[in-house]
Amino acid sequence: MSMKLIILGLLMEKDAHPYELKQTMSERHLDHLIKLQKGSLYYAIDKLHKDKMIDVVEVITDTNRPDRTVYRINRAGKEHFYDLLYKMLSTNERNYHPLSIGLSFSLYGDQEKIIDIFQKRKKLVISRYNELNEVYKQYHKFIPRPVIHLIKGTLEQMDIEIRMLENLIMDAQNGNLQTFGE
Repeated sequence: MSMKLIILGLLMEKDAHPYELKQTMSERHLDHLIKLQKGSLYYAIDKLHKDKMIDVVEVITDTNRPDRTVYRINRAGKEHFYDLLYKMLSTNERNYHPLSIGLSFSLYGDQEKIIDIFQKRKKLVISRYNELNEVYKQYHKFIPRPVIHLIKGTLEQMDIEIRMLENLIMDAQNGNLQTFGE
């Protein structure tokens, strides 16, 4: 659903071929905000075309490259876009943190190994935070306002995760992760 919404949303802006859509996604750093599966772009475009949500506008032929098919969203595609948009905005799905299950049982693991895992994760989250923060600083004047809110919210969540990891590392170093209660 997410990939179709992205494709249709980008085609609301202008006609494009799949590689151009991929470039736009990359330029907007959508991979920082949602999970994008490799190959899912072309599959989703194929499906949208078969379902008559997008039309072929032209096929650009170049002797040095494969043909590039340019697509345009049609009326049915716009209706589907709005359905997906409203469904996505009104979803009540919970977002489960990847640490949830493991963290619940971390008191039984080797504390040195757990400290190492938490330190590596903290380093990774800090790196992602810095990367996304740079995207925000460079592009905030050109990004749609709702995306700015999304980026800021993601940065806030990352900041919370970094503080949580710092507390977990400190607790593990002090031997407190293997205890109960505060």
